[in-house]
Amino acid sequence: MTNRTRTQDNLPEPMNTVADFFTWAHRDNSGLATTVSQYMGKQGAPGIPEVRRRAHEEGLDDLLQSWRDAIPSGPTTERVVRILISPDKIEEFARETGLSQTATVNGLAEVIPGIVYRNALRERQDAEAKTT
Repeated sequence: MTNRTRTQDNLPEPMNTVADFFTWAHRDNSGLATTVSQYMGKQGAPGIPEVRRRAHEEGLDDLLQSWRDAIPSGPTTERVVRILISPDKIEEFARETGLSQTATVNGLAEVIPGIVYRNALRERQDAEAKTT
């Protein structure tokens, strides 16, 4: 049986966590933000309907709406990240960025609320441009 909490490297998760700490990977979200933007940060991105569906199924529509309405004041929780983003997608993000699963989830908690806000802002701007 495969351990789904590991990335495709040779280090167990606790060692990845230590490596992330010493390299500050747990605080460097630039590569992750780019990867997540491809998934859910651009008009027509495949992740937008998936995240909305997963949020709706878990009763998190109000949370997403609060992120859409105002710039989020901080990160979300690991629990919310794991609801909004599938385990396979989290694993893919970790693989693509070279981050551990822990650093990936922590990074997602930092960037997802802002991406949702920016998507809503872009939608509002597009709607305003169409009416003028």
